Amino acid sequence: MSNKVLSQNTSGSIRDLASISIPIFISSFSSSFMLFCDRYFLSRYSIDALNAVAVAGYLLLLFQLSSIRLTSINQVFVGRSLGNGNLQNIGIYTWQMIWFSPLTQLILLPIGLFVSGFYFANTEVESLGRTYFSMMVMGHFLFPLAATLASFQLGIGKTKALMLITIGVNVLNGVLDYFLINGIYGIIEPLGVKGAAIATLISQFLYCLILFYLFICDPMRSSYKTREWRFRFSYFKESVCSGTPLALAKFLNLFLWALSMSLVAKKGGDYLILLSFGSTVWILTSAMNESLMKGLTTLFSYSIGQRNRKVLIKSFKSGILSLGVLFCVLGIPFLFFQKQLIQLILKEEFSSATMHFLHLGCLWLWILFLVEGMTFVWGGVLVSLKETFYLFKVGAISSCLTYSLYYMAFSFGNLGPDKIWLINCPCIIFATVLYGRKVMKCYNELTPFSSPRSLTL
Repeated sequence: MSNKVLSQNTSGSIRDLASISIPIFISSFSSSFMLFCDRYFLSRYSIDALNAVAVAGYLLLLFQLSSIRLTSINQVFVGRSLGNGNLQNIGIYTWQMIWFSPLTQLILLPIGLFVSGFYFANTEVESLGRTYFSMMVMGHFLFPLAATLASFQLGIGKTKALMLITIGVNVLNGVLDYFLINGIYGIIEPLGVKGAAIATLISQFLYCLILFYLFICDPMRSSYKTREWRFRFSYFKESVCSGTPLALAKFLNLFLWALSMSLVAKKGGDYLILLSFGSTVWILTSAMNESLMKGLTTLFSYSIGQRNRKVLIKSFKSGILSLGVLFCVLGIPFLFFQKQLIQLILKEEFSSATMHFLHLGCLWLWILFLVEGMTFVWGGVLVSLKETFYLFKVGAISSCLTYSLYYMAFSFGNLGPDKIWLINCPCIIFATVLYGRKVMKCYNELTPFSSPRSLTL
């Protein structure tokens, strides 16, 4: 079969990356802005509600992002199938991850409800945090399902359609947030954290419904086999085996990160304020790194499908340059408009000491963005090469080191609350260096990119 093209731009160029990544960024930013709206409306409702959702959010991410990372491997298979002309595999691979998504609910629901009892114990937000978490985990399967269906659109390069759908659904979520959190006088009582959870689940369900319709009714459905819904064990096994190391790496990383944040939350005071502020800002900035990685993964997977070394290198250079530009742009609010950024998220008046910590926290969050961004760029190459077990090994080591640092700093030491967002940078840099070494080894020693296992769909 003839190969399809992702865009009309030069493959691997800045324009090519931008044509894919900008709609992804707008989609990711829209989703992040949705979460930001949750936090914003909750901060106006009560500071306890904001803190509860901020703390619960880390435990939710532990389950959501690990399963999302597994089902998102579908993007690699779709991109490679498009690149090598095996279009009939696109729908078949996607259906296997559609079937897998509900299975995550059976596994993670009982685990989540059990773990939450220990996670929220002895915190200032135990009751509200457990309420929000319990409601959200009931609809957990919607998140990996949405990632599966979105990865189909990303893999075939239809990022603009995904962008418009995501924006529309998240606008609805913002509207529901406002009315359900604060209530409607005489009609709906203020629901607080319950309202935030209900708004998110309704929006996520609608998002999945629209993407599923577009998947089975795609104009290329006969070529992509999007209606080949049958379970195929060989395809299912290949997808799950490729995605599982990524999921385990993310699960371990977020599990230890959640434990670290639990240590911070139990200290209360300025530590809890910095935790809530930083996590809210991170929701917005992480959209940039996530969209860059997803765009690069599409380009890398497509070039590997074509076995095009030149495009792979060009895409990587475009990714590094894009990261540098984003870092400089973010320096404007993080360095010169810190007060305005803080007041946007936190409405309370704080002491001069707390404000000092918040100003320092802005600087460390800016640095963290760059450090994480490099990891995302190298990681995008390794995901496309299906070197997922290596990502798991390095991620496990890095996560354990990070938790050890947090444990020593906040259980035995007296590290300032602003350092919450700086202390994990050394471990991320450690992982980035190892990722880079692995990519260079694959590129220099193996022809054309990696082992035959990584090149075979």
